[in-house]
Amino acid sequence: MSLATAFKKKKRKTDDVNPSYGGVISADSDKGSAVLNNDALIDLRIKLKPKEALQVLIQMNAMLEAGVPLLAALRTLIEHAQTPGAERVLVKLTTIVEGGHDLSFGFQCMPNSFPNYVVHLIAAGEQSGALDESLGRSIELMDKAITLGAKIRGTLMYPGFLMFMTTVMTTGILYFLVPKFEGLMMKKPELLPWTTKIVLGASQTLRAQPELVLGCFGLFIAAGIFVVKSKKAREAMFDVISHVPVIGDLIFKAYLSRSVGTLALTLESGVPILTGLEHARQVAQLPRLQAHWEKTAAMVRDGKPMYTALQGEDLPPALIQMIIAGESSGSLDASLRKAAVFLDRETDAALNAFTSLLGPATVVIAGGVVGFIVISLMTPILTMSKYIG
Repeated sequence: MSLATAFKKKKRKTDDVNPSYGGVISADSDKGSAVLNNDALIDLRIKLKPKEALQVLIQMNAMLEAGVPLLAALRTLIEHAQTPGAERVLVKLTTIVEGGHDLSFGFQCMPNSFPNYVVHLIAAGEQSGALDESLGRSIELMDKAITLGAKIRGTLMYPGFLMFMTTVMTTGILYFLVPKFEGLMMKKPELLPWTTKIVLGASQTLRAQPELVLGCFGLFIAAGIFVVKSKKAREAMFDVISHVPVIGDLIFKAYLSRSVGTLALTLESGVPILTGLEHARQVAQLPRLQAHWEKTAAMVRDGKPMYTALQGEDLPPALIQMIIAGESSGSLDASLRKAAVFLDRETDAALNAFTSLLGPATVVIAGGVVGFIVISLMTPILTMSKYIG
């Protein structure tokens, strides 16, 4: 039984259970109120930064580990909330739990404050009676995600600055330098190489229609902001990038580690394996990784070993061997925990490979763009000087 269920009111007229997250929708017989609608409790306006959400989880976990009841812990945390956003989140959670819902359902009602995997981890912990452990795992995963994001942002600063300067230099060359050669080159346009024609065309477009160029640049920036802000667009982008060498390996292993760790936690807590596989599928987020877990759940439902569904897929061979060893010895949960640690190390290795290649790749791209323009301008000039000589 979950901790949230322990605080439900004794007098209930009807109970409608949310099958996905264990949330309970109730009507009080004394007040004769109608059954609440789950959708009405979802609030997209409440937003927390990742570090603020992590702080809320850390404080909540500390209170529960100290033996403080859930509702008492939430009310205490409201009084000591460090930011207005955290206070709104805690008030919302308290209201939902007081209404008879599970804590995981409260987190689900604030999708812009907590990641999806936190909801599923807490739901798994409530089902198994290990809420404090699931909170600890959520804290661990969020901390890793924040650290990984900070490393990637730090890695992207130098390439981003280099690409910005390359854009400025390219714009300056096309706008100021190319027109000085245009009159000489356009005397025989049919003899110009295709590369020179591209550079001259770009220069003419930039000078004739600067508003069009600025508009396209603005749309590009707006699209980038939309991808960063929109959860669905971000997930779709990650799915596409996950097929790209190096960086795709980093993203895939990060999500795989998260889902394997979630499955290990659910099995260690005594949750049925099919329920654990469903939580792992939801946490995975990447469509191709979710398909792996769906296939695994179907085979396990038919009584087959879990590793049979994962063999032959684009998964690390070491993970398959650990699952085989765990199923053979009857310690699948421990093997999955070790596999999650192994995948965390693989993610770090993939991150190091990505960061070591990103800098040189950016220099090559920047040099290639500027070099293309310079060679396109110098080729016809050198050809003309040869004939003149």
